[in-house]
Amino acid sequence: MNRNLRAMANRGFTIAELIVVVAVILLLAAIAVGAYNRVVNARVAKSLALVNVLSTAKSLFLGDPQTTPAMIAKFNGGPDANFAMIAAYIRVNGTQPINEANLLALSGFPSSGVGIKLGTVDDSSFGGTTPASPPTVSGYP
Repeated sequence: MNRNLRAMANRGFTIAELIVVVAVILLLAAIAVGAYNRVVNARVAKSLALVNVLSTAKSLFLGDPQTTPAMIAKFNGGPDANFAMIAAYIRVNGTQPINEANLLALSGFPSSGVGIKLGTVDDSSFGGTTPASPPTVSGYP
C-alpha cells in the first residue's frame, strides 16, 4: 500500500522542471520576435529607399531645363500613367527601368502585391496650382 502512494506522488513535474521549460520557451520566443523585427525593419528600409529614388527622379525631372510646363502638366494629370517621363532619371544597380514592374524587379521587390503611387510635382513656379505629393509604396512592409 505504501508503495502505491509513493508511485502516485511521483507522477507530476517538479517546480524546477516547469521553470526550466518556461524559461526555454521564453528564450525561443524572444529570439523569434527579434528575428521578426529585423525582417520588418529591412522591408521598411527597402520601401523608404524606393520612395527616395522616386522623389529624386521627380526632382530631377522638374529641374531639367528641357522639361516644359506642358510636360509637367501632363505628368500631374496622371502621374501613375506617366512613369516613362521620370524613368530617364532613375538608375537601379546601373540599369534604367522601363516600367514600374521592371523598377520593382530591379529593386528586389516581389512581382505581385506591391504598388507604387508616383505622386505629383509642384507646378506653382510655372503658373500651375498642383501641389507636390510624395510617392508611396504600398503592399510590402
